[in-house]
Amino acid sequence: MVAEELSQDEIDNLFGDSDGDEKSTEEVKEEVRKFFSLLNDSLEDVLKTAFSLEVVSKFTDLSYVKNDDVSVDGKVVGVIGLSTDNNSTDFYIILDKEFASVLSDLMLMGPGETKDRLESDDLDALKELFSQVFGNLSTAAKDSISIPLSVEVKEIKQEGVELPVLLYKAIYDIALPNISDGILEVYSDKDKMGELFETESDESEEVVEDKNLGKVEVPFKEVEEPVNTISEQPSFDSLETPKNLDLIMDIDLEVKIRVGEKYMLIKDVLDLKDGSIIELDKSIEEPMDILVNGKVVAKGVVVVIGGKFGIKITHIETREERIKSLGG
Repeated sequence: MVAEELSQDEIDNLFGDSDGDEKSTEEVKEEVRKFFSLLNDSLEDVLKTAFSLEVVSKFTDLSYVKNDDVSVDGKVVGVIGLSTDNNSTDFYIILDKEFASVLSDLMLMGPGETKDRLESDDLDALKELFSQVFGNLSTAAKDSISIPLSVEVKEIKQEGVELPVLLYKAIYDIALPNISDGILEVYSDKDKMGELFETESDESEEVVEDKNLGKVEVPFKEVEEPVNTISEQPSFDSLETPKNLDLIMDIDLEVKIRVGEKYMLIKDVLDLKDGSIIELDKSIEEPMDILVNGKVVAKGVVVVIGGKFGIKITHIETREERIKSLGG
């Protein structure tokens, strides 16, 4: 069933009178649109890298719909957690099983075949794919969105899901050259998404309520400067690191990717044979450790580039921390 857009009158009634709001409806909508636009960029980037294809993703529409207009029959549903420091909500990825099976087969190094029913391995592959997409999105959002976002793929399933009454609906047309085209729909709670992207007023200002005057802004608070003590360590800015670092810039360093670890008894090691499986201490959802000189300097997710393994960095230590790690 095709979802209908609400009329402007219905939208206005649902939002209520915006006069007096600290953040207007249009501003909130713009922040949400920016988020969904970043998601499109991440979809295209990750699919290109994971499948080694010239994938094209197009963000075609953002609208309001009612949950009665959304059909999940015969669809694959991904439940995604989105949170900031103060608020959180879930949103939902919905796509046809045929297109979902193409994506999962490509993730499992297949040619992109369609299936009538997805197995647990297929769902796990989709979860890993979307984990990479939203890892990319979290990184991109740091430069484009004023509030810190955390995104988590909670589950991918073939059953229905209970949706909020009024939703944002975003549509993405995805083209996989010479394989398949498909549509990915994303739904999120309109009210909670609005709350999520409503940034609080400047922390340096305080608003108090007065029965006679209404809201009154209080000027900046005076804060005492902390007194430096002799025991404080000098900052890296005060050290002559650039001049010293120039002397070692051409030295080779060994970079290792740590998938996981396990301690084993000698007798267990001697019992290993072809086909034995060693279970590591790391979940498949956790990012891999990137070590330089034996020290963890970054974390990332595994990707496939031209038939070879690679790692996309999702978090990296500060420059000062990386300098420290070179000292062993």
